[in-house]
Amino acid sequence: MDNDHTRTMLFTTPRLIVRPFRHEDAPAIMPIWSHPESMRMLGSGVPWVTDVVSAEACLERTCRYYDEHEGYGIFAVELKAGPALAGHVLLKPMDTGEVEVGWLVGSGHRGLGIASESAEGMLTYGFKQLGVESIVAIMFPHNTASRRVAERLGMHYQGTRQEREHTVAWYHLTRADFARPPTAALASP
Repeated sequence: MDNDHTRTMLFTTPRLIVRPFRHEDAPAIMPIWSHPESMRMLGSGVPWVTDVVSAEACLERTCRYYDEHEGYGIFAVELKAGPALAGHVLLKPMDTGEVEVGWLVGSGHRGLGIASESAEGMLTYGFKQLGVESIVAIMFPHNTASRRVAERLGMHYQGTRQEREHTVAWYHLTRADFARPPTAALASP
């Protein structure tokens, strides 16, 4: 995992640095990816890792993904105020041909707007830097926190569908809708 791209940041927001994961992130991400409560809303609903060794293996796969899918993957969300990892944000092509945005914030950083801030930055990156035409977000229907994030981002609820052997809520946003200025009633004077 000594590729040059793993050392550069993808983008920043007012409070966050979003960057590719590095091998040395294993001890910092392990508590988030191994936490049952944090991981119950992702994929199969079970922790991705159980210890630092499995976190290193997961990061190795993550970095290989960067090489195979330039510009896409799961990225570290780091606080500018300190070197703490708050979670991850992702932008990945799906088997359906869609591009998915997703987020996970560790339990110690929830309720601070980090998911919304990192996901909005990822939407900007996807639409403006990568030229993606539309982006989807999928989550378990009972994941009300992530559903609120998707709605705050201006994503439009499309209903439920089957994805990865689960029923998921599905949200969609086009580049045109993302770039559209707020309506006159919502615009600042």
